[in-house]
Amino acid sequence: MSKVSCEIIRDMLPLYYDSVCSDESKRMVEEHLAKCNNCKMELEKIQDEIHIPEKNIIENKKSSNAIKNISISWNRLRLKSLIKGGIISALLITSIILGYVGLFKWEMNSVATDVAEISEISEMEDGKIVYYLEINDGYRLDRIKTHVDNEGNLYITPLRPIIKKEAQPPYAFEKGYDFIDIKELELISGKKIKTVYFGTKKDKILIWEYGMELPKASEEVEKYLEFRGL
Repeated sequence: MSKVSCEIIRDMLPLYYDSVCSDESKRMVEEHLAKCNNCKMELEKIQDEIHIPEKNIIENKKSSNAIKNISISWNRLRLKSLIKGGIISALLITSIILGYVGLFKWEMNSVATDVAEISEISEMEDGKIVYYLEINDGYRLDRIKTHVDNEGNLYITPLRPIIKKEAQPPYAFEKGYDFIDIKELELISGKKIKTVYFGTKKDKILIWEYGMELPKASEEVEKYLEFRGL
């Protein structure tokens, strides 16, 4: 076989490296490379040029995966932070609402009887007991709770929130007439009512007890309660 020039061999090296040349061409290149260091170095150069990008691709893929993992971790942390922040905000808002309700709306504190004056206790034509209540500490009263214990004692307990409001017309329960329907309360509680107290078990004013004779309510009081729909 005649000697092949280096230029031809170098043109064939990419085909040889990719194994796409014929067997005869492959033998020719290998015979030439066995004797020519320059072409052998050219083949090594081709190998290096191809391997380096492959290495870079692998490194880039690793870097990409690392960045992707960091992004996923970051998103998870951000989601957790958002959820945690949402929970904390919801708890804070709930605490504020509950605090506001507890301080201003939740009527849980009973009013001491030393600031209450009960007068004009009388009996209406339908048997209801009517009385005039005045709370003289200057604060509003919006709720009166009734409770019958096992001994048949009915407690009419005035309740207020922790933060009190000043009493201003039109008055609620802090000043005016109110009534007690003994028969209706006995039906509701299923107990025979023997006494009626204003206040609590520890702080109370007697309004009525079984057998007590009360004066008849005045016509003005009857009309007033009828006008109010009581």
